Amino acid sequence: MILWIIWKDLLVSFKDKKSLVITILMPAILTAILGFAFSGMMGGNKTLGRAEVAVVNMGDWQEDIKEFEGFLNSPIGRQIEESQKEKIIESIYEFNFEDILYREVLSNTEVSKFLNYRKMPLKEAEEALKEGEITAMIVIPEGFLYKTLINLLTPFRTPVEIEVIKHPDHLLKGDMVEGILKGFTDALSAGIIAKNTFLEIAIENNIGDKAYGELDNIINGMYRTGIRDINLNKVTEEGKKTISSFQYYAVGMAVMFILYAAADGAHYTIDELKNGTYNRMILANTGICRIMASRFISTSIFSAVQITVLMLFSRFAFNTHWGDFTGILVLTLFLALAVGSLSVFLSSINLRLKDNRASIVFQAGFIQFSALIGGSFFPMDAVPLLKKMGTFTVNGAAMQGFLKLMRGYHIWEITGILLILTAVTGISLAAGAVITAGIKE
Repeated sequence: MILWIIWKDLLVSFKDKKSLVITILMPAILTAILGFAFSGMMGGNKTLGRAEVAVVNMGDWQEDIKEFEGFLNSPIGRQIEESQKEKIIESIYEFNFEDILYREVLSNTEVSKFLNYRKMPLKEAEEALKEGEITAMIVIPEGFLYKTLINLLTPFRTPVEIEVIKHPDHLLKGDMVEGILKGFTDALSAGIIAKNTFLEIAIENNIGDKAYGELDNIINGMYRTGIRDINLNKVTEEGKKTISSFQYYAVGMAVMFILYAAADGAHYTIDELKNGTYNRMILANTGICRIMASRFISTSIFSAVQITVLMLFSRFAFNTHWGDFTGILVLTLFLALAVGSLSVFLSSINLRLKDNRASIVFQAGFIQFSALIGGSFFPMDAVPLLKKMGTFTVNGAAMQGFLKLMRGYHIWEITGILLILTAVTGISLAAGAVITAGIKE
């Protein structure tokens, strides 16, 4: 008889259009949306694409150099000895900031994978940004090189800054441009700070004149081993694969929406109570234990089918690889049984209360919180405590298991996760049995 009850429960589940939309269609849509949205922030083959950047130089760097030479001959500059002035003027051409910014930073082999740049006049760049033809514009202010030389090669200081204006529809790409340029400005700032610190220490030790004579050599050496050696290095764990945004959210959405199957199973129990099906089964001497066993098995089967469909969807739609087949099969089985046991637990509470309060609270509150700390919405690496808590939720444990399999781990390396799911299954079934024992048939 129990086989007929299981068949009846499965028919109810697969005929519930609302449930199918929530448990299968919604995660598929959200996987596509979130996968594309965060494709540039995670590993994998898909990226945001290159940012188109306009570089606007408001000044004339040859004029800046002439102005700096004029500064050296001004009343203030006369404080610097003639021999030191000659070394400083030689250093101006050795630094060549234009070459460093355009050729070694913006045209760097690694940086070129993320952006294309072109020099443009201000008005043309503003128009291109307004029309969305470029992602961001870098504005180098008038007198930039002159002020930078003052900061680097003399004891004096003057504020200088480069402006990055981002298009509002391309904030992620704009942030990327800002980050790349920050590397350049940080390197310049580091040089200025190092120079000032060096001079201050030398003056405190009464060797300021001697130190200033060596300043150009120090600055030169620092930039030869600083800016020119900056590279972007992408590192992954040895022997393991990176996870793309589509892989991450295919897992995140699947393990989150699979929990709705547990709540829906508990809903069906109350529906059967209200339409008399439950009472007819009791009168037919079916027994509440068989009814709960049927709920456990039918919900587990539905959950296994649900996650299999989502796996196939992500595999064919986004070429998402889920990892070792045996590992996937075993983890899916343990996950499905855990969801089935949660359905029994919720069904028993609903039957005890004679309404859907337990499953409603589970859907409205617990699933959202569990999805948050389990990492379904975004990686929880920045919040270690919540990440640890998420490991002990059904979706959080399953998510970590699937992600490990995707990275290339073997099934024996996720035994801890299988034990957590087994514990959830055992505790939920035991709690459901205790609550069911108090229900009057």
